Amino acid sequence: MEDEKMSNHDDHEILDEQRAMDRAEASTGLHDWGNDLSFKTGLKILIQSVEEMHPSPEFRDTVSKRIQRILETRLHLVDDAKQHPEIEQQKIERPIAIIGLPRTGTTITYDLITLDPAVRAPREFEMLLPWPASDAATFATDPRIAIIQAMNDNYLKHAPQLKEIQRLDCTLAGECNHGMTYHFAGSNFPAEFGVPRFAKWVTDEIPEGLYRTHKRLLQEFQWKGPKGRWVIKSPHHLFDLGGLTKAYPDIGMIWTHRDPVATMSSLSSMIAALQAAVGQGGDLHAVGRSVVDMWCTAMARATRVRAENPAIETKILDLAHRDIVLDPIGSIRRIYARFDQPFTVDFEARIRTFLTENPSATRLGKHKHTPSQFGIDPEEVHTRLAGYYERFGSFLQKP
Repeated sequence: MEDEKMSNHDDHEILDEQRAMDRAEASTGLHDWGNDLSFKTGLKILIQSVEEMHPSPEFRDTVSKRIQRILETRLHLVDDAKQHPEIEQQKIERPIAIIGLPRTGTTITYDLITLDPAVRAPREFEMLLPWPASDAATFATDPRIAIIQAMNDNYLKHAPQLKEIQRLDCTLAGECNHGMTYHFAGSNFPAEFGVPRFAKWVTDEIPEGLYRTHKRLLQEFQWKGPKGRWVIKSPHHLFDLGGLTKAYPDIGMIWTHRDPVATMSSLSSMIAALQAAVGQGGDLHAVGRSVVDMWCTAMARATRVRAENPAIETKILDLAHRDIVLDPIGSIRRIYARFDQPFTVDFEARIRTFLTENPSATRLGKHKHTPSQFGIDPEEVHTRLAGYYERFGSFLQKP
């Protein structure tokens, strides 16, 4: 029935999986997709979800261009590995992942840790445009920086409120969920485009092969790029702690904690701004509904998985949002002590400078929102996350 409905559209207008792959091959001159085609599941569901929304030509064109860019990148990554087998031999050793719910202090924690010269984090411009491979010699002047900064400036033009919600400096550390889009997975597509069917899929299912793509991106960045101990970050890791730890057996994780009701309200506000920037959204309660469903599922699943798996539990350091805000240096010291990293005088000086001078730190506390704006019922969140509140309630108390 869905195929029949789609066939009623002009064949040259609707999104089509095979046509998108053919265009990517034509534009790159490459034809080898590699042995792992698991990304095609998410691609198919994303296309179905967009078409079910009866998209405007402009919105369909936006999504089509994004899909083509992702497919072109996948072709280039396969080609790089064929030409340079040493890329896939790169080892990602003892990484640290920040995995807390969105808006719990994950970004400021990430920004502070990555001030350490011994640390290597994927930069925003790398995660958004993973190819061509980063080069340490030209890292600070990489041409992707200007491309992404222009995109961020356009976001701010259409949604200036983003300035108080999220940092938009693409030279800072980037989120893994940006990289997950290259597997047609993760939470970015629902946040930007709505796409209800896709949102339900990434909430209910664990996409096969996601962490193979994730690791492949880190190998690409590490190949010729700057070196150091990897630190990564994405709340979406909560959906599959088992997959994350299987891909990186020696990983350490930082789970930041803040009342989920407040965080879901804050996240809904950010998503509403993102969707407004691309001409989508407008129904704030629909945004809130999607946020509650997605992140209650993630939190409940991760709480259960760590409780049932001691090997995962022992890898996690729990950190309260209030401690990050009130004692950021002390919080970073705790992290470094837990994961056996030297906390140097130079590193502490860099943190102090960042906290007083960088806009990413000084914007803290300026973002205003309420759960009722987005139809978020605190009682529903408390009920769905009863196990989480029972175990981690002490981390949620205000000072």
